[in-house]
Amino acid sequence: MNEASFIQALALKYDISPEITLYKYLERKTKASDRGSKARRSLGNLYALYVICEDYRDNKEGSSFSELMVRMRALPFGSKLQNHPLDNRLNDEVRRQYGVSDEMLPVQNAQLNGRKKARKVSELLLKEKGSNPLSVSKFVVDVIDTYVRIIETNQNEYLEEIEDAQSRSNIVSVVEKAFEKNSDARLFEIVSYSIMHHWYAQKTIEYTFEGKLYKENLSLYRTGRTNANDGGIDFVLKPFGRFFQVTETLDFKKYFLDFDKTNKFPISFVIKTELDKNSVMKLVREASVKEIGQDKADQYCQLFEEIFTLNELSSILNWIGESEELLKQLQKTIIESFKLEYGLLD
Repeated sequence: MNEASFIQALALKYDISPEITLYKYLERKTKASDRGSKARRSLGNLYALYVICEDYRDNKEGSSFSELMVRMRALPFGSKLQNHPLDNRLNDEVRRQYGVSDEMLPVQNAQLNGRKKARKVSELLLKEKGSNPLSVSKFVVDVIDTYVRIIETNQNEYLEEIEDAQSRSNIVSVVEKAFEKNSDARLFEIVSYSIMHHWYAQKTIEYTFEGKLYKENLSLYRTGRTNANDGGIDFVLKPFGRFFQVTETLDFKKYFLDFDKTNKFPISFVIKTELDKNSVMKLVREASVKEIGQDKADQYCQLFEEIFTLNELSSILNWIGESEELLKQLQKTIIESFKLEYGLLD
């Protein structure tokens, strides 16, 4: 079963119409299974849907909220999941994307032995357009199981490649795969962090505090995993306290929202684009002036501290590649960050 057609194949197996909401939702959410997809592998909402459909498949009237969370966290990459998907995020996403009624929202309240906080899947959603609800629940579980197996295979392939790389050209070539247009968003964040971490580590700063002279290397830290609720901050540079955000979009609204999240604190952006940083800034300024006016656009545009694009990242990578020791350190950092991101160290 190839990655592009696994949902269609499973729909045929369970006699599921591609017109029902759950088919459309799963098709959109599992785009990251395709090696050529830019979609993020966001599993929280999928896992919330998985466990409530699993209950229906197993003839259960629902489960307590805490039990559902335990089961979600036991799934691959799920150890750090929070309660938001079961609380509201899955329902909010389905409502926003498909405009269904409250009774057809996936997560419904359930009464189990007087427990107030229990959840079950919407049977109306499973029965949409005359569908067999048991078949739909089995379809959902099977699709998500298959999807996770595919992304596990894909991630292991990259990890094996970077671990096995020996020569300078081989290491650089594997690292550069993160720069490809359709590479995974999490991989790009991991690699860009690793490159910039070692670049900044070679720079020193001297400063005086309370009459005492200090000298130290700059240190770049990741603040959390890619899908973490980190307030719009991906990296922090010590001792400057500079914030960095990684993105693939050129939409000025995304940048301005990040500024709002940090109460208008300046941010440096790492952007997955082949445009040079001046062209990015020109694009942002022109689009924002057109939509929100000159004065307001100027207020936001002055908050861009620095911009790194693929051009800067490639230059830094080439600089690191001139030193065998630095390149090996970069390789090690990518491997360790990759394992942390994908829960392989949990």
